[in-house]
Amino acid sequence: MSAVIQFSVPTAQFPIGEALAASSDGPVRLETLVPTGDAVVPYLWVPTDDAGRVEGTLADSLLVEQLTAVDEVGEETLFRVRWTGVMSSVIEAIRESGGALLEASGTDTVWTFRARFDDHTDVSTFNQWCVDAGVSLTLEELHRSPQDGVPPTLTDPQREALLAALEAGYYDVPRAVTLGALADRLGISDTALSQRLRRGTRTLLSSTLDDDTPSPADGDDEH
Repeated sequence: MSAVIQFSVPTAQFPIGEALAASSDGPVRLETLVPTGDAVVPYLWVPTDDAGRVEGTLADSLLVEQLTAVDEVGEETLFRVRWTGVMSSVIEAIRESGGALLEASGTDTVWTFRARFDDHTDVSTFNQWCVDAGVSLTLEELHRSPQDGVPPTLTDPQREALLAALEAGYYDVPRAVTLGALADRLGISDTALSQRLRRGTRTLLSSTLDDDTPSPADGDDEH
């Protein structure tokens, strides 16, 4: 059974994070690392107010081979980055253990990662790889992917955010409430709410759209 883990490491042990922290005052996110041969091409979200500084810093960094701004959504700018060599011990540990990085976000002090592994043996291999590499890893969450008929595992904050969004009409067309207004109701920041909704939605979609999960046509109820 596959597993999704969330863990954090000090920014000082994540070279990319250190480079980004020097040029951005807000949180930075890495998404969807796609292997291309031996290289890894991540998509990088940064606060638009910091986009110019981040672009200048990374363009001069020995870690970066190519940097391209591809989109701007709300208050964030999306960059596509081709990194040179091994990104970090953390990323290498995930790849060597057969895992896939789903998302990473961080500040100048700590980076939080979410990764998927085929089974718990791979998780153990990943943990040992980090220990051997001297990475100070803190495991925050571990979820098993849902089996047939077993509902997906949401954290309490994710469940609260999704229910509040549904009841307030956030998913209506047109939307009955903005992200900012909904965040104010919950007493959290726009960024925190966006992350909870995105992660919760991904968990629910993974349980219903996974190729290994039987569809309602096979006689099973939808999750």
